[in-house]
Amino acid sequence: MMLHFMKTPVVLFALFIWFVTAPSLLRAAPEVVGAVTVELIAETTTVVPGERFNVALDFKLEPHWHLYWKNPGASGLPVEIEWQLPAGLSAGEIQWPAPERIELGGLMNYGYEDAVTLVVSIQAAQDFDLGTAVPIQAEVSWLVCEQFCMPGDASLSLELTAGSEAVKSAEAPAFDAARARLPEPTAPWRVSAVVEAKDLVLTIEQADGVAIPSDLYFYADKGGIIEPSALQILSSVGEGQVQLRAELDVAQWQEPSAAVAGVLQSESGNWSIKLAMRDAAGAATESLAGEVPRATGFEGFLLNLGLPGWLLLAFLGGFILNVMPCVLPVLSLKVFSLLKHSGQSRAQALLHGGAYTAGVVASFLALAGVLLALRSVGERIGWGFQLQSPSFVVVLTLVFFLFALNLMGVFEVGTSLVGADTKVSKRNDALGSFGMGVLAAVVGAPCMGPLVASVSGIAVQTNAATGLLIFGVMGCGLASPFLFLSIFPKLVAYLPKPGVWMESVKQFMGFLLMAAVVFLALVAGRLGGVDAVIALLIALLIAGLAAWIYGRWSVPVKPKRTQRFAQGISLTLLVFATATAINETKAAYESFETGGAVSKDGQWQPWSSERVRAELAAGKSVFIDFTASWCLICQVNKKVATHTAATEALFDEYAVVALEADWTRYDPAITTELERFGRSGVPLYVLYAPDGAVTVLPQSLTHGIVREAVEKALK
Repeated sequence: MMLHFMKTPVVLFALFIWFVTAPSLLRAAPEVVGAVTVELIAETTTVVPGERFNVALDFKLEPHWHLYWKNPGASGLPVEIEWQLPAGLSAGEIQWPAPERIELGGLMNYGYEDAVTLVVSIQAAQDFDLGTAVPIQAEVSWLVCEQFCMPGDASLSLELTAGSEAVKSAEAPAFDAARARLPEPTAPWRVSAVVEAKDLVLTIEQADGVAIPSDLYFYADKGGIIEPSALQILSSVGEGQVQLRAELDVAQWQEPSAAVAGVLQSESGNWSIKLAMRDAAGAATESLAGEVPRATGFEGFLLNLGLPGWLLLAFLGGFILNVMPCVLPVLSLKVFSLLKHSGQSRAQALLHGGAYTAGVVASFLALAGVLLALRSVGERIGWGFQLQSPSFVVVLTLVFFLFALNLMGVFEVGTSLVGADTKVSKRNDALGSFGMGVLAAVVGAPCMGPLVASVSGIAVQTNAATGLLIFGVMGCGLASPFLFLSIFPKLVAYLPKPGVWMESVKQFMGFLLMAAVVFLALVAGRLGGVDAVIALLIALLIAGLAAWIYGRWSVPVKPKRTQRFAQGISLTLLVFATATAINETKAAYESFETGGAVSKDGQWQPWSSERVRAELAAGKSVFIDFTASWCLICQVNKKVATHTAATEALFDEYAVVALEADWTRYDPAITTELERFGRSGVPLYVLYAPDGAVTVLPQSLTHGIVREAVEKALK
């Protein structure tokens, strides 16, 4: 009896141990390797012959450590599994949850932090005997990283039993959670892919009323397709349509394969996509992403020379800017300055010329640096972007207005920034010339003269160092005439001699600057409407009062106290006028809605890529005027060529649809289209024939040039 009593606890203890350890048959003992804890788990306790069952690697990571997706991104290695399975079992691929973006050392990696469960489906054969053990073994390797990386591996195993029906295990919820992290099998939009130059472009079109998220990101499912560390740019290209532009991995990129696959991700979800790959030429009429005509003649010859040709083209383009209407008001002041200093020594002339050149080049480099920096973080902007800013237009208008008042004699400042009155030291003389160079560059930079458009398009799409070099050389071209006269000052002797007449010329030049003020006020109106113009006019009134107070009481004949008081009042008024105008025009800009560019007779309509596609599909020709209110060349071309009665009659004769792409305000869709034609600014004139053939017209137009292009393309 005592023996029987003693055996009972032993049996109960054995049963307790069996119940405790039975679940371990469904999972391997967890392996701890550095920052990683990994287990092999099963969704069911049984293997049903002829059916699939799921197992998984369940990873737990220490904080801040991460594992890698199947495409690890810029660096890293994915998790790999070698299965050791009994006969009759075959394992499928890892079912990868949607990855996360993990930046490490400036490189963008794709992977998982904290925890991830990698599910694998295994197919069982029909010939398993019920009740037999089914051992599952896996050799697993991985790379786990934080600030440094550690490779790891583990041998994991578990044992299941062949049974007639699947019975859920205690680990089943982990599989449900893992499946919830998988991308949806299809996206709820129409998605197409095309290669454009160095970019993979995904076009996403709205379908069934499902909105397109504004934060989409594309993960290619394998390396060597896109550059993971490059920013992806999402831009609207029309109502219900966006384009996601990802830079190709040019170091590994091969010719397009049959398809590209991966995951589209946003905060609202993840979607698997697999798309037929098209090259740009094959998609011309559908996506307007086809090959565009390259520059020909002398310009094309220089472009094909590579960097030396680009630099020569940049220099010549900058030189031609000297005769463009954008910079003539400012350059007239520089000519006036040369006349004032015509009697100076060669050294003084070189000082002026060098300072002016430094001001031009420094400003070109500064503008280019800002442009390239903003583009590198995803901003779709082009050359001339500063005049798309109402704040910049306000400041530039006030500067021109004050310079005009200075030339008209409202006030004097001893040494003006324009260098027109030089009464102090050589150092201040040089500062005046430098300031004149800055002003010439700021005004002339967005002026897309001949040759400038092509080379500036290259500059914004090449690497930063080459881009800065191109824009710097362009600045040298703009400054070259005055630098040349400084090196050879005797040439100034051929200009009229200084005299009393120069005072009248000086005041007349003030009116030239006032004309520039009127022009900039019109630009402000296109940016922010009537409210912006009113705010700017009030600011000019206050600035004029400040200039008058300064000129009336801040003069040497007045007591020092009076001078200081006048200077303080003038500065206060000027700061108030500037700040108020900036705030008001910015508010007007944000609330102003342009109605699109529509001519009075209705012939000119606003541009959109959808409109172009629709007209081409209907068998019509399309002429597009890429323009901006702040582009003087654009406005001149309108008056003499594109918007004349003769040209509009020509368009009627050949059934050409006239569209205007107004880039006065920032528009990423127009910027993208300009880049497609290798341009970073306006003007650009494009003629599409019904068969999709494209003609790019010159930047300086006449009615004859437009007629010749239309007749040649459409006859």
